[in-house]
Amino acid sequence: MQRPKVVRFPVVLTYHVFEKLRSIDMTLAEFELLLGNGEVIEDSHRTDTQLEELVLISEWSRPLHLAVIVDKVKCEERIVTVYEPGSELWSPDYRTRRS
Repeated sequence: MQRPKVVRFPVVLTYHVFEKLRSIDMTLAEFELLLGNGEVIEDSHRTDTQLEELVLISEWSRPLHLAVIVDKVKCEERIVTVYEPGSELWSPDYRTRRS
């Protein structure tokens, strides 16, 4: 199920994302440059018109996960949060959840 992240709609960042970027010491400019280099590692349909994607970005100094809602009605991709995945919950490549 892993595939390159393709942005189909304009990206909207929640306020929470701005706070998380500050907490991991990443600028908005750095974050925006990385958005095109992600890999969808999980996805699930929330509704008929909304898809939730978990995206791995490994092009930064540390791996990051993004939770993205692709909303076909609003024609937007809303990034809900960004975080550094912990090795206790994820495989060494941060693509698979540990059981």
